Amino acid sequence: MNLDKRQIKFIETLKNALGVVSLALQQSGVSREDYDDWMEEIHFQREVEKINEISLDFVENQLLKEVREGNVNAISFYLKTKGKNRGY
Repeated sequence: MNLDKRQIKFIETLKNALGVVSLALQQSGVSREDYDDWMEEIHFQREVEKINEISLDFVENQLLKEVREGNVNAISFYLKTKGKNRGY
């Protein structure tokens, strides 16, 4: 089953909202009930998951930019999350 026009518009809005569902719902005029129903459809669910991965990549990239610039808080956060196995 393919996505319908409303679902496609919502997915585009969700991309622009970096995966923030409540913001995308508001901007697209889609109800939470419709979104929840759509999440039962595997094709829609996969598109949402792709956006979540893209958003995570974007934020990780921003974090690494801060690490490169010597931001101590970013470095500490990175070590606490990615360096656990080294004792951080």
